[in-house]
Amino acid sequence: MSDRSDCFRKSENEHGENAIYSRFAFSKGELVYVVRGEPSTTRTRESIEIAPEQHVVDDYAVCLNHSFSPNLYLQGRQFFALREIEKGEELTFNYLATETEIASPFTCYVTGKSVNSEARQISPE
Repeated sequence: MSDRSDCFRKSENEHGENAIYSRFAFSKGELVYVVRGEPSTTRTRESIEIAPEQHVVDDYAVCLNHSFSPNLYLQGRQFFALREIEKGEELTFNYLATETEIASPFTCYVTGKSVNSEARQISPE
C-alpha cells in the first residue's frame, strides 16, 4: 500500500496555509502515506528530509504542516499515525524530529515557539 493519496484533501487551514486533511480515520501506528519523489541533496523550504543528505519534494507532503503535538511521524519515506486520527483532522508532523536543519525558520502559531535549527536541541514541551 504505497499510494494513500485518496485518503487526503488539500485545503486552507485557519491560518490561511495549505494543509492536508484526512478523508477518514486512521488507527494509531497505521501507515498513512509514503513520500514520493526523487531524493536530492538540496534542502528547500518545501522538502522533507527522509535520510541524511536526502530531501524530497512531494505534492501532498509539502502541505503537511508543523506541530509540536503532531498526529504523524516520519520513518524513512513512511508517515505513520502517532495516535488515533479522526476523519477531517489536519495531518501534521514535528519538523524538528526529521530535519537536521530548518531551511526557512518560522514561529509556531500554536505555541509561539521558534522552529529553527537551534530549536532541535530544545524540548518542545
